[in-house]
Amino acid sequence: MAAVIIRPVRPSEHARVGELLVAAYAPSGMPPEVPYWSALRDTAARTRDAEVWVAELDGAVVGTVTWAGHGSGQREIAREDEAEFRMLAVDPTAQGRGVGQALLAAVAERARQDGYAALVLCSATWMAPAHRLYARAGFDRIPERDWTPVPGVDLLAYRKAL
Repeated sequence: MAAVIIRPVRPSEHARVGELLVAAYAPSGMPPEVPYWSALRDTAARTRDAEVWVAELDGAVVGTVTWAGHGSGQREIAREDEAEFRMLAVDPTAQGRGVGQALLAAVAERARQDGYAALVLCSATWMAPAHRLYARAGFDRIPERDWTPVPGVDLLAYRKAL
């Protein structure tokens, strides 16, 4: 099996990352007019206050994650001693090849390097395969931090002590 390479997104890949996120979130059932679709597509905006990374496999961008360190406007539930990541997605055609695990390992390593005590994330209730990935990677549910950013979108909170 080819190695998954995790690296910062290049400006020429912004559109690809947006497409990948839209494909990964397609099963959500969100209506097309929901503004979150625009946020998913706007990789350039995320790079202004967070780090967007890609997963490359066999020379193709097949995954992405947004790293939201201290000072990032992308942080939603992280406390002072916690790192947070968002929008982890793997191209449906590359799922099951270790891409999600590689992205999780990369954000956990970054959190350790930066001295965080834990890593947190939110995941929509419909993302059952992602929930299994997080559980296998050692994340625990923290239901006291579950939240609903807009009606009909319920987010589950997860945390992994480092």
